[in-house]
Amino acid sequence: MKNRLNRRQFLAVSAAVSAPLFLPGRVLGLDKGVSPNNKLVTAFIGLGNRGSENLGAFLGNQEFQVVAVCDCYDKHSRVAKERVDNRYNNKDCKIISKYEDVLARGDIDVVEISTPDHWHTKISVEACKAGKDVYCEKPLTLTLAEGKQIVAGARKYDRVCTSGSQRVMEDYGYMAPVVQSGTIGEVKEVLVGVGSPPKPCYFPEEPLPEGLDWDRWLGQAPWAPYSEERMSGNYGGGWRRFEDYCGGFLADWGAHKFGGVMYALGLDDTGPTEILPPGVDGQFATAIFKNGIKMRHGGGDITFIGTEREYKHNVDRDLKPIKTVDVRRYSGGATNLLADFAYCVRNRIRPFQDFEYGARTAAVCQLFNICYKLNRPLKWDPDNTCFIDDEQANRMVSRPQRSPYGIEV
Repeated sequence: MKNRLNRRQFLAVSAAVSAPLFLPGRVLGLDKGVSPNNKLVTAFIGLGNRGSENLGAFLGNQEFQVVAVCDCYDKHSRVAKERVDNRYNNKDCKIISKYEDVLARGDIDVVEISTPDHWHTKISVEACKAGKDVYCEKPLTLTLAEGKQIVAGARKYDRVCTSGSQRVMEDYGYMAPVVQSGTIGEVKEVLVGVGSPPKPCYFPEEPLPEGLDWDRWLGQAPWAPYSEERMSGNYGGGWRRFEDYCGGFLADWGAHKFGGVMYALGLDDTGPTEILPPGVDGQFATAIFKNGIKMRHGGGDITFIGTEREYKHNVDRDLKPIKTVDVRRYSGGATNLLADFAYCVRNRIRPFQDFEYGARTAAVCQLFNICYKLNRPLKWDPDNTCFIDDEQANRMVSRPQRSPYGIEV
């Protein structure tokens, strides 16, 4: 990306002197230093529980300047705008009710997406198409088909896109050199304790809150009446439990833990080839990779079982690698996911949690959920995103999408 202003850019800048003086990085060039006029101009889409937390992280990072907030519930947007304005000591943050209008703004470099899971892929793909770089919360996708779409969007439009699991590196990353160096011998299986699959949602209709666009909140999901619990972003309940909007707590924490395990094994760029329900190969549902390693849903936190010994997360912290191994890390000396993303945006390289990794991890969660539902062994082709000789299972790779909320890359 060039660092000089051409004549057209100069005239555009000169004509805009009355606007807030935070010009997008694409205008001024993404240099190493961060001056007040060289921020990554950022908009937030989705400002419930997690979006509000992420907003705090972005406001505390000098690389970013938040200029707009967007939510289908006006109450969330107003609270977010107040926080942004207080942080920057001005009144410049704009409330935008529809994400399409965010993406149409030419001054936006980055969009942060913290909507419920069923919106992640559509907004991410359209953001890439609009020339934005994307930070999207985990779990990255709702369906197996969406995993293919969201990666295709990032690649087709050449955008820097990160999935939002900080725990893969910051909680579990220390385990990767130990596992890959052979300290515990050859890994045979891993026990991963996360929550349960999602379930259907049935609630009676409640009065619609003022300022809520309920049809837009539902998005691609089937129409259903409003209820406070259905919409709630409560980490212990709400929409995270229901299959129309997410993969249940299996996916909510699986995006962290399965992702951490696959990273430690060096398998986060692929997927399992077999998925077995409980009772077929032991008491837990099991994903089997091409190299024979078994990743089981159950058994506590995270436990690697090797030929030499077991290795438990947060228990065996004193265990060290027996040799130096080259494992993927955050770029540019970054110590957290957001800093890694900022560095990669500026240097136009793929981040640690590039959409490919986020989609592969989400796929494991989706495969487990389909296996639980069908309650029989499945064979999966991770390269072609399909089940092998299984018409019934292949019908679950994607879902019907309510108009006009379909996804197109």
